Amino acid sequence: MTMNVGEFGIAFDLNVNYDLSAASSLQIAIVRPDGTTITGAPVTGQVPLVTDQGTFLAKQYCTYVFKDGDLNQVGDYTARLTYNDSTKRLISDPTSFSVSP
Repeated sequence: MTMNVGEFGIAFDLNVNYDLSAASSLQIAIVRPDGTTITGAPVTGQVPLVTDQGTFLAKQYCTYVFKDGDLNQVGDYTARLTYNDSTKRLISDPTSFSVSP
């Protein structure tokens, strides 16, 4: 997926490969090229999603929709999901993507 500075309303899907259905909270943290961080509450995917990275299984990925101002820099961004439930906290492996001018 190609994203450009200033775009918003774009869905970003993050595959984590573990069941998110019991989450009491989900938070995505996206680090911009300058080190500042965007945080938000993504939504758990309820159906399988076919992407260019393969098929993401239902309840094992989340979707965050970029808001106006989120993609305000050219360069490489890194995203991670934090999952909390009554017994554990999990943090996903980082996923990187680029934003063009």
